[in-house]
Amino acid sequence: MLDYGPEGMRLTKEKGYRTHFVARDPAEYAKFSPSPVSIADAHSVVDTHDLVKLMHFFTDHAPDAVIAFDDYRLVQAAVIAERLGLPHAPVDGLLNCHFKDRSRSLTKGIGRSVAAVRVSLDEPGDISPLGYPCVVKPVDDAGSAGVRVCSSDDEYRAALRAIAAHQVNARGYRRAAYALVEEFIDGPEFTAELIWDDRTDGWRFLGFTKKLMAELPFRVELGAMFPYHFGTAEEDARIVRVVVDWLAAVGHRRGAAHVEFKIVDGVPALIEINPRLGGDQIRELMRLTIGDDVIDLYTRLYLGLPPGEPVGDVRGGYATSLYLTPRRTGLITSVTPPPELPAGILRATFTSGPMQNNGVVDNGDRLGHAISWADEFDASLAVAEAYLSRVEVEYA
Repeated sequence: MLDYGPEGMRLTKEKGYRTHFVARDPAEYAKFSPSPVSIADAHSVVDTHDLVKLMHFFTDHAPDAVIAFDDYRLVQAAVIAERLGLPHAPVDGLLNCHFKDRSRSLTKGIGRSVAAVRVSLDEPGDISPLGYPCVVKPVDDAGSAGVRVCSSDDEYRAALRAIAAHQVNARGYRRAAYALVEEFIDGPEFTAELIWDDRTDGWRFLGFTKKLMAELPFRVELGAMFPYHFGTAEEDARIVRVVVDWLAAVGHRRGAAHVEFKIVDGVPALIEINPRLGGDQIRELMRLTIGDDVIDLYTRLYLGLPPGEPVGDVRGGYATSLYLTPRRTGLITSVTPPPELPAGILRATFTSGPMQNNGVVDNGDRLGHAISWADEFDASLAVAEAYLSRVEVEYA
C-alpha cells in the first residue's frame, strides 16, 4: 500500500488540488520513485501514530479532504476528517475491522461462522483453545505479518512467542498484546473488492480476486488473479450479498473494502475485512481488465467528486500478478530476469542488492513480481509462471 499514497497525490493534483504529505518518517517512503515528498506541494513530519499530535497539526490547516491509504492511518484520518466536517468512514466501523476479534464477534452467524478465541500474550496458555490445525495471528496487524497455521502445541507456542517478540512492526505500529486463534478453514482464498458510491449510498461491487497462497504454515500471498467468477452471475450475486452483510455488521461504510474469504460447502467463510483498497497489484489488474482505477475512485469519494470515466486501455480478459519467492534459504546476491519481456507479460519488477532469506514467512520475503494478461483465466497464470521460471536467483 505504500505506493498508493504517491499515486493518490498525483491523481489529486491532476484535479487541481494542492497536496500536503504528512508522515512520521518520510524516509519510510524513500524507495519509491517518484517519492511522495517530491510529488506533494508541501510535506510535514508528524508522528502519524499519535492522534493528539495529528489533531494539533491539522488545527492550523483547512484541508478539503484527509485521505489515508494504509491500515495504520485510516482511523486517524477518519477522526480528523470527522472533527473538521469532511467526508470520512465511520470510526467505529474502521476499529471493528482493525481489531480482528471484533470483526469475528460482530459477523458471527453471517455466512459460515469461523470459531475464534482471543488470547493474551501475557498468559497465552500452552495449547490451542480450538485444537489443531488452527490459525494464530496478531489481533491488529496486516500484510500477513505474524500469521501462522499451527498443527501442534510446539508450533502454537512458537507462533505466540514470535508475535510477542515483535510488538512493534516494520511500519512502527505497536501491536495490541493479544493474538487471535482461529479455526483453520482449508481451501482456495478469494477477495471481494468494493468501493462506496455516494450516488446510491451503498457499496459498489467491483469484482472478485482469486488469491494465490504459499504453502503452510505461513500464509504469504504469492499472487492474485482478476476477475474471478463463481460459475454464474447468480452465484456471484449471492456471495456479494454475504460480503455486504459482513460490512454492515461491522459498521463499515464510505471508503473501500477488501474482504478476504473462503467457500465452505458453497457458503462464504470470512477470513478478514480490510477497510481499504486491495494491495499489491490488484489496482493494476483491475485497470487492465475492467477499466476502473480504484485509487482515482477512492480519492474522488473523499473529495466529494463523482466517479470518473474508466481508463482508456481496457483489455477485458484476465490478469495475474505473480510473486517470485526464494527457492531456498541463504544470502541472495542477485536476481536477474530475462533480458526481454515475452508476449503476455506486461511488467516485471524485482529486488536489487543482497538479501538474506531465512524462509518465506511474510510478504516481505518476496523477491519481485510479474504482471501477465490473457484472454482466458488459467492462461494468464500460466504465462506468469513460465516467465518467473526463467528468472535467475544467485546465492552466495
